[in-house]
Amino acid sequence: MKENADKHLDKLSRKVIGKSAIESPSFDFTQVVMHQVQALQSPKATTYVPLISKRVWLVIALMFVGVMSYLIFGSSAANNKWVTALGLEHLPDVDLSYFLAQVEFSQTLIYAIMLFGIMLCVQIPILKRYFDKRLEA
Repeated sequence: MKENADKHLDKLSRKVIGKSAIESPSFDFTQVVMHQVQALQSPKATTYVPLISKRVWLVIALMFVGVMSYLIFGSSAANNKWVTALGLEHLPDVDLSYFLAQVEFSQTLIYAIMLFGIMLCVQIPILKRYFDKRLEA
C-alpha cells in the first residue's frame, strides 16, 4: 500500500514539475534590485561618547592622589573631628609612612616595573590606532 502511494506521489510530482516552465528574471532585474538597495537609507553611525568624560577622570584621579598623599604624608597623631563623628576613634592609629619606609624593593623588581610601564605606554597608542582603523573599515 505504501509503495503504491509513493508511486502515485512520484508521478504527481513529475507531472507538476514537467508542466512548470523554467522561470528567468527580467532583463533589468539587477538594476531594479540595486536601485532598491540604494534607496534604503544606510543607518547613521553613532559617534562614540565616553560614559565618563576626561574632565571627570581627571577630578577622580586628583582626588585619589590627594587622599593617598594625605594618608601617607598626613599627620597621624591629629585627632580629626570626622574620625570621632564616624565613631572610628577605637581603631588603632596607623602611620602608613612608617610602614612604607620599611619596604625595600630589589633592583630587578624596579626595572621590571619600569619596563612594564614603558611597554604599557607604547602599546596603548598602537592598540588604539589599530582598533580605530578596524572600526573605520
